[in-house]
Amino acid sequence: MVLFHFTLKIDTSKNFESQLYEDLLYDYNKIPRPVKNSSDILLVHVGASLIRIIDVDEKNQVLTTNLWLEMNWIDAKLQWDPKKYGGIKTLHIPSDLLWTPDLVLYNNAAGDPDITIFTDALVAYDGRVFWHPPAIYKSFCPIDVTWFPYDSQKCNMKFGAWSYTGFYVDLRQLPREDVTILKDKEGGDVEFLERGMDLSFFYKSAEWDLLSLTSERHSVLYASCCGPEKYVDITYNFELRRKTLFFTCNLIVPCFLISMLTTFVFYLPDHKITFSISILVTLTVFFLVLIDIMPPTSLVIPMFGRYLITTMILVALSTVVSVITVNFRFRSGSAHKMSPWIRTIFLRILPKLIFISRPKIVEVKDKKYCLFKGKKFKKKDKYDVDKNNVSGSKLIQQYPFKLPEMSLSNLELPSIYKLSKNVQTSPTKEFDTGEEIRKSHKKRVERIIFMNLLKQICFIAKHFKNNEEESEISNDWTFVAMVLDRLFLIIFSILNVATFLIILEAPALYDTKESLNISIPNKPLGQANIYSMSSHKLFG
Repeated sequence: MVLFHFTLKIDTSKNFESQLYEDLLYDYNKIPRPVKNSSDILLVHVGASLIRIIDVDEKNQVLTTNLWLEMNWIDAKLQWDPKKYGGIKTLHIPSDLLWTPDLVLYNNAAGDPDITIFTDALVAYDGRVFWHPPAIYKSFCPIDVTWFPYDSQKCNMKFGAWSYTGFYVDLRQLPREDVTILKDKEGGDVEFLERGMDLSFFYKSAEWDLLSLTSERHSVLYASCCGPEKYVDITYNFELRRKTLFFTCNLIVPCFLISMLTTFVFYLPDHKITFSISILVTLTVFFLVLIDIMPPTSLVIPMFGRYLITTMILVALSTVVSVITVNFRFRSGSAHKMSPWIRTIFLRILPKLIFISRPKIVEVKDKKYCLFKGKKFKKKDKYDVDKNNVSGSKLIQQYPFKLPEMSLSNLELPSIYKLSKNVQTSPTKEFDTGEEIRKSHKKRVERIIFMNLLKQICFIAKHFKNNEEESEISNDWTFVAMVLDRLFLIIFSILNVATFLIILEAPALYDTKESLNISIPNKPLGQANIYSMSSHKLFG
């Protein structure tokens, strides 16, 4: 008997719900607005819960978000007396069977701008309809790349009725108790909410901080096309700040370290140009990565782009300087004489200023090494030979050269006198015998041979001295290259540090504003808490 009574009660309850469903939808037309009089304005309250910021596509300038919209209105056709239906106060009805606002996203960038998922609506006995459809929106967001990757972006989502003006469907924000009235540029009223969306179920983004999320209600008059009627929209304003850790570790730090390698180019004695070109190619790869993630805009150059361009210019200049220093390093003293001003600046002045030193420079003076006059030498050098201690075999072994082929038997008297005409001799004496004449001629020939030998020795000494001068000049050019390397090492180190100051100009590095706090959920996701709100509080 008890089981029969319980089964009968369940069946009766089911009959009440089915009967209510049939009575409400019988002869229900979802096309016209659900108002008692056609002149009445249908008031629709619109709110939203932000679930997740899915993506900010900088290249295509698209903000992708996951929202749960919250809408409620009064449907005059959906009212009943709970006493007649077993005390039923709420009923779930598929939203595609009811009239719903044609709410669309005005600044839609891709996908469907309207609601595509029709969840059940919760209908109360007094005609209140609560509808919470989920949606993923892709809205257009103008990206400001001035301070990329330490940038902040301001995006908005503009919702409004697509076909109804404000005289037919009036949109209002939720919750109503926190609305502040402001003035726009034209003097019109703007309803402002400091916390535009509910963040109870918000999942924080790994790339962006949500700094603020406000909402505004605008009533706009388009006089040029739509006459005196106003169109109402609700705009949600997002302020996002990029989290810097990812791009700092993957872009800024590697690029800075590679740019610092530019200074080490001037430490390398060889392969400078190859090293500089390798750095330039690496920076070009970073620049291609930047181009791939940035929108193709010509309005402004990103901060990281400015840093890369400046660094690439420095690397190109270091390549040019490397060519110059390599040219100086391998200059020979025989082909490139050093100007006095180069010697003064790069060998005397600059080394002291940049703290570089070299062994003491031996000044080479232009002097004659072998000046033979008569029987005496004007200057005796380390290469001069004492005629009293000359050994022909030792000279030939130490300084090999080819002597003119000459023998005493082949020398004729006239040639001997011709060769010795510049030699100071004692007054000519007369000899009575041929033996004395031959002895005298023999001494003269020996003296002439000795003088020719001295001339050859002087030539060899001068040759060695010229080689020494050329070697010293080559060493001077090498030292000039070292001075240039040290000088440009200091200059490029300063320029690299100064270039990094471009990164430090970003305002986001000094922004201490905290991200929005996530509130504690006070209701299930997608459900209307109609029991804690009176009709006056909701729709007043």
